[in-house]
Amino acid sequence: MSEASGQSMTAANLPATPEPGEPPGRRQPAPDDGRPAMDTHVPLPEPADPQDLAERDRRKRVRGLLVEAEQWMQVRVKHPDGGERTVKQTLDDEDAQRDQITRETALRNSRKHRRLPRWQRWIPKFVLFFDFCLLLYFFAGVTNVDWQSPLSMSLAFATALAGMVTVLAYGFLAFTGHRMRSHKNHAGTVHLDELDGLTKAAFATAMTVVTVVAALMFFRIHVEVTGALGPGAGASALVIPLAVAVVSAVANYLVVLIHALDGSDEVHRMEKLAAATHGPARKASRLRRRATRQASR
Repeated sequence: MSEASGQSMTAANLPATPEPGEPPGRRQPAPDDGRPAMDTHVPLPEPADPQDLAERDRRKRVRGLLVEAEQWMQVRVKHPDGGERTVKQTLDDEDAQRDQITRETALRNSRKHRRLPRWQRWIPKFVLFFDFCLLLYFFAGVTNVDWQSPLSMSLAFATALAGMVTVLAYGFLAFTGHRMRSHKNHAGTVHLDELDGLTKAAFATAMTVVTVVAALMFFRIHVEVTGALGPGAGASALVIPLAVAVVSAVANYLVVLIHALDGSDEVHRMEKLAAATHGPARKASRLRRRATRQASR
């Protein structure tokens, strides 16, 4: 009986056997608010920082602007020396040409590359216009244009003749000036004895053209003055046409001088290089400025 009572007491004092599938220490206590329990061992994703997203978007826009600017710098353009080169290569050629001009100006105190004032560079264009007007007036008299009804074949023929003579004469005068400019020295002058044979021939022909145009003006104005004043014109019939002829000759000779003395071949090459890259380089510069503003925000 003591054994039986000992066995019953031992069994009563033993702890209860845990249920299968319930490892000790893993059971979560039921929450008081009725919501399901959450496993604290699973990490939760942290919310993205809005400032970080904005920063990455800003950097992306900056990189995009810089890439687009570099693409514009790789565009191929017509090179003044012939063929095509990229905008960046052409700008490098412009910088090299500018360095050469700067060195010659600084070391040799050269006046060769100096440009004329802007108003003087406009003179050949005005001379071109007035030459056309005077030649049109001359050829209109030759073709007997009736100014009371000027719209006729006579006026069209006179206009064609005046335009042809004006363009050819101006073109040859400009060509002569450009040839003389290539012989310009560092003192900023051109000596006739230093010209090559072709340039000397062009200069002589240009002076002949100037003289012929002046003679045409003289005879045309002489006829008009004589017809207007009659036999009593006297000295006016000579002075007025001569003055017009001299002014015409000086103006056309000035076209040669302005083209010869306005800068140098190196300066005009540099300007052509700059003009070839003006559009793409300006767009690339604008994109870089936008990138700089975006980066500084």
